[in-house]
Amino acid sequence: MKEFFAAALLPKEVTQFEHDYVSRLNRIALWFYAAHVPAFMAVAYFNDTGPALAGILTLMAVGVSVLAQNTFKNPRNVSLTHGFTAMIVGGLLVHFGQGPVQIEMHFYFFASLAMLAVFGNPMVIIVAAVTVALHHALLWLYLPQSIFNYDAPFWVVAVHAGFVVGESFATCSIARSFFDNVIGLEKIVRSRTAALDGRNQEMRLVMNHVDQGFITVAPDGVMYKERSLVVSKFLGEAKEGDTFEDYLRRSAPQVADTLSLCWDQLSDGFLPIDVCIGQLPRKFEVGERYFSIAYTPIMTGEELSRVLIVISDRTDEVERERFEAETREVMGIFECVMRDKTGFLEFFEEASEQVINICDDALQDQDLLKRVLHTLKGNSMLFGINTVGALCHSMEDELINLGERPSVESRHDLRVRWEHLRKNLETLVGERKESLIEIEDKEYEETLSQILSEGVSRKEIARRVANWKLEHSNTRLLRVADQARGIAKRLNKPELQVSIEGSDLLLDPEHWGSFWASFVHVIRNAIDHGIESIEERASSGKSDEGNLHLKTHTDGDEFIISLSDDGRGIDWARVTHKAHSLGLPAANQNDLVEALFADGMSTKSEVSEYSGRGVGMGAVRNECTQRQGHVDVRSELGRGTTVEFRFPVSEMAKDPLKKVQAA
Repeated sequence: MKEFFAAALLPKEVTQFEHDYVSRLNRIALWFYAAHVPAFMAVAYFNDTGPALAGILTLMAVGVSVLAQNTFKNPRNVSLTHGFTAMIVGGLLVHFGQGPVQIEMHFYFFASLAMLAVFGNPMVIIVAAVTVALHHALLWLYLPQSIFNYDAPFWVVAVHAGFVVGESFATCSIARSFFDNVIGLEKIVRSRTAALDGRNQEMRLVMNHVDQGFITVAPDGVMYKERSLVVSKFLGEAKEGDTFEDYLRRSAPQVADTLSLCWDQLSDGFLPIDVCIGQLPRKFEVGERYFSIAYTPIMTGEELSRVLIVISDRTDEVERERFEAETREVMGIFECVMRDKTGFLEFFEEASEQVINICDDALQDQDLLKRVLHTLKGNSMLFGINTVGALCHSMEDELINLGERPSVESRHDLRVRWEHLRKNLETLVGERKESLIEIEDKEYEETLSQILSEGVSRKEIARRVANWKLEHSNTRLLRVADQARGIAKRLNKPELQVSIEGSDLLLDPEHWGSFWASFVHVIRNAIDHGIESIEERASSGKSDEGNLHLKTHTDGDEFIISLSDDGRGIDWARVTHKAHSLGLPAANQNDLVEALFADGMSTKSEVSEYSGRGVGMGAVRNECTQRQGHVDVRSELGRGTTVEFRFPVSEMAKDPLKKVQAA
């Protein structure tokens, strides 16, 4: 019983929802009771029990609720009077309905008790039950015909009371349940909302303290409001109703263009979701910061419901990778200087001039610019300066694929990077303001011996000393051989055996510097296109190791530089097909050899950082023709290729004594 009365008392707090709901029921109840007045008068009229009195008494009963409606502010208190009024009205119905169906009129009490449960207040039921109990007890004593149409004993009254009590217990339980689960729904919602807010607050606290940006996007691209705080630090504040494309466009417009195209395919649903997600942009830059983007589709059944986008700041990682790359380059430079100081410095000076021409936009001839860029790229990567090689590759993309000259930004990046390399080089070898001459011990001793000998003229000694500024062809070929082995290693080719044959000719290094810089393209072509994989060589009955043969010699009035490989040879059919596609003559062998050196000629289907542009061979032929030379090519499919550069002997070197005398 204690639990019953505890459940019968509602919490003191009246929520706005309960206030509005009970107030509305109170008004409905008044209109319901007002309708009883004419109805009861009609009942009294047909039962000859005084219609006027029925109207007056019913109005008085209704008046109790009207008075309460205008007196009490708390709608609960008003509803309590409806419990009283309902039972009084029921008593009046039984009284004025005296006759053969008077007993049936008692159903009104039970129906009213049930209807009062809609107030959701057990006390309304209790008030009604007490009222009907007192009503039956008192009238049974003083006016029994007002209740029963026969002489009913007390136990009948007790049975009626028992039904009322039983129904009241059940109705009170229903009323409380109705309060807790319907009228109290606002509290439930508020409680659960508070719990959700608490969890959301915890989640928001977590999201606001992570270093990744989390954004949830609908299939139409519109961003949901909830996102981690760091997103606004990355990309600024978002506007209401922004799509992710709109949001991204304010910081990275080019990436937003790519996103727009790919997102349209995603929302169309024509292609598989995984394919569309795979095409979305994965990285972008904002100022000096680098970001990556990851996408996770969230499915509802087979339908895409949203996409979780995670943005990560990769600036530190990129800077670390850049620092590591630069450190590797410095170490590579150090190794090159230790191994062949003269050769590396020669490359660096030649490359420095190329960098200046590129960065100052001095090369107006488009074809010449392509060749210089390609040569700088190839030689930089050959010496392990991959950052410069990557910059040149990107500039080649602008020039060849987009038809645009390298942008101001690209040229600025190249200049800054090269100056940084120059400072590192000066740290290693010192500032090189004047050229140095290096001689072998044997040469030094022989020259000293001639000086001490009385039979050698001063002019002969002077000529020997003057020749120190020239370069022995064997020395150059040894350097080229090292380059060839490095290229083979970079291209994952088999171990390379390089043989050298030379007559130790003397060449002017200043005159031949740019030629040797371009000659690396011939080396790369021989290795990349010619030398096969170990498996392919084995199937052809060749040794595992690839073979190159470098040779310099004179033949009459010609100076010849040749390179031979034992690779797969030139596929002249493919060269013919490519020549036709470029609109080049291909009627005979001479035409095909000419086509090999044309800009844009490459039999590779894909462009890499090392080859595939069809520019390198054109660059080396240009250097050849500048020295009055020409090129011969001999190749046998499956056996290898030989490329010969033939020059007038006079191009080898001018008389160093005449240069000194002229100076």
